[in-house]
Amino acid sequence: MILGFFVYKELKWTDVRKALKKTFMMSSSIMIIGGFTMIFTWILAVEQIPAAIGSFLVGSHIPAWMVFLFLDIIILILGTFLDVTPCILLISPILLPVMQQFGMSELQFGAIVIVGLAIGLVTPPVGMCLNVASKICNMDIVSVFKSAAPFILCNVIVLVGITFIPALSLWLPSLI
Repeated sequence: MILGFFVYKELKWTDVRKALKKTFMMSSSIMIIGGFTMIFTWILAVEQIPAAIGSFLVGSHIPAWMVFLFLDIIILILGTFLDVTPCILLISPILLPVMQQFGMSELQFGAIVIVGLAIGLVTPPVGMCLNVASKICNMDIVSVFKSAAPFILCNVIVLVGITFIPALSLWLPSLI
């Protein structure tokens, strides 16, 4: 604010008011989602739904690699349409216990979720980061996506690597 008011002299009190209003609306919507997610998580725990899903998957003798690949696909799809925070709050209580039954650690699960949702932020049709980049560069979103496509492909390869090579996400934390 100091730079905006006194150095660049481009910031006005009306801009600050608009920014605070937008911040309040965004924060309150995330808090409402968080509150309902806590209720949702409590219902899941009481009804033992994650345990039932895990038992079903383990009992159906689906190989772990297929379940992990399914996890990647679900996270990529959800990340395309949902914001990161609500998505983490919604899927973690359901999928973390299931993935733990297949031998995945919490750290690896967290790394998979974060990388997958980050990829979703730059994937159309919503692609919030693509929209921001197109506005900054004054380019249409299709051009931005075409330029970003090789990097998105590299990120998908990293996601698959983190999923199937646990040492990639667990090596550094294991040193601590």
